[in-house]
Parts: sequence; structure tokens; C-alpha cells
Amino acid sequence: MTAARVTYLVEQAQQQMGRGQVDMAIATLTEALGLDPNVARAHALLAVCLRDRNRLTAAALEAGAALAGAPQDPFSHYAAGAVHEARREWRQAEQHYQTAIELAPEADWTRRGLGRLYLVWGRLRDAKPWLDAACEADPEDAANLATLAHWHLESGDAARAEAIAREALRIDPHESEALVVLGYAVLRQGRVDEALEHAAWAVQNDPSDRATLSLLVAVKMRKNPLTGLWFRFATFIGSGSSTRMVLLLVGMYLAVRVASMALGDFGQPGAANAVNFIWLGFCVYTWFAPMLFQRALRKELEQVRLRPDY
Repeated sequence: MTAARVTYLVEQAQQQMGRGQVDMAIATLTEALGLDPNVARAHALLAVCLRDRNRLTAAALEAGAALAGAPQDPFSHYAAGAVHEARREWRQAEQHYQTAIELAPEADWTRRGLGRLYLVWGRLRDAKPWLDAACEADPEDAANLATLAHWHLESGDAARAEAIAREALRIDPHESEALVVLGYAVLRQGRVDEALEHAAWAVQNDPSDRATLSLLVAVKMRKNPLTGLWFRFATFIGSGSSTRMVLLLVGMYLAVRVASMALGDFGQPGAANAVNFIWLGFCVYTWFAPMLFQRALRKELEQVRLRPDY
């Protein structure tokens, strides 16, 4: 009877996670482990849930328990990889995801995990083949499409990201990553009001998710005259690889220096000084604006009040 109850609770928790009800899933898994603390699958699922709530120390303990109980289970390694990824321990995460792929070579979610790791790691070129492989293995999995849309967003193709995110939401209207990617994609295309609608939809799905709240704050920052310029600049600079970002920033600095020197050589010291002061002001602005963003995000996080069904 106990075993059947535990199996039921674990399956229920998986369904709750699929609906974005992370806090309910945590409660369900805690109940399951209270009945039987040796269920590795429950520990692994709980690790992923705690990772989603940024409770990384507890998540690491649960991932360790899952691996101890089922060292050859691919999902135990997937959960461990997810926790290491959240802790920005890239190499350890990579090892666990690769092990998960070796243990379940036909699974789509193992490939998506490794692709997502490379995506957040900034290794866009390495991420794409794994995300394509995940979509090929299961083209009807909304999570696969959502992560692929995220890749296109980070690569600077907001229109393509929007199209794939919409396809993911056609399959699963509650897919949280697709909702967030769609919001950012339309925001980058200047459709601020539409982005706000998607942000509100995503918050309704999971009001505690940090990525969702970040989207909501980004929309607010974009509508704010003081921070809107910074958001456009950050979007332009951050779209693409890290090499592109470095080249753009270095190019901007060199352009300012060349313009300043040229104006000085042509007998325009006042104009040269003006260029330098404008550049200095812009640097101060780009340093100050992210602080406003983080402060606004902290306020949103502090104001979170879970709905009764969460």
C-alpha cells in the first residue's frame, strides 16, 4: 500500500511540475519521501524543483541522494547536471549531462539538458546540434522547442525565436520557458504592450519564477524613459556571441577615441571634450541602469504572493 501511494505521489509531482506548480510538487515529493526516503526518482525530481526555486544547497543534497540511490539512472544525472548548471559549475554539469546521454542515448530530454547548458554557458555553437537533436528525437515536446527558441533569441534572431516559441505554446500553452522567450522576442521587436501581455500570462502561470519576473521587470524598464535606452543598448550588445560583444564594445571605445583625437587635431578642443564627456556619461549611465533593473527585480521578488493553488 505504501509503495503504491509513493508511486502515485511521484507521478502526481511530475504532472504538477509540467503545469508549472513547482511549490505543490515540492510538497508532494516531500510527502512521498516521508513515506519512503529511498526513492531516488523522488529525490531527483525534488532536486530539480528546488533548483527552480533557487534553493541550491538543498537541491544539491537531493541530487546527491538521487545519485547515491540510483547511480545508473539517467534522470539522477540529469538532476545533478541541472543543479550544477544553476550553480554555474559548468564542467561538473557537463559531465553529468553527458553521462545521462550515455545511459539514455535515445532520450530527447538528455540532449536538451546538454544543449541548454551550453546555451547558458555562452557556447552557442556547441548548443545548437544538441538542441536540434532533441527536437528531432521528439518534435512535439514543447520544452525542446522552447529551448531552441531561447537559442535563437540569444543568437539575435528575435523573429525566429518568436515563431518557434509560438509553436511550443501551440503544443503546451503553459510551457513557461516558451512564454518567457516569446515575451522577450516581441519586446526586442519593439512590441512592448504585447510583451507585457505575455509577461502577465507567464506570471499567472508561475508567480515565483525568477525568469518570469525578470521579463516583467524588463518590460517595465523598457517603458521607462530613464532605462529604456539602456535596455535597447543591452539588447543590441548582448544579442549574439561573447566575441561579438567584445568587438562591439572595443569598436565603440576606439571610435570615441579616434573622434576625440581627430577633433583635437582639427582645432576643435571643445568638441573633443564634449565627445569625451558624452562617452563618460554614457559609461556611467550603463553602469547605473542595471542597478535600477536589479533593484526593481528584487522588489518584484519581495512582493510575490503565491496563489492558493500553488
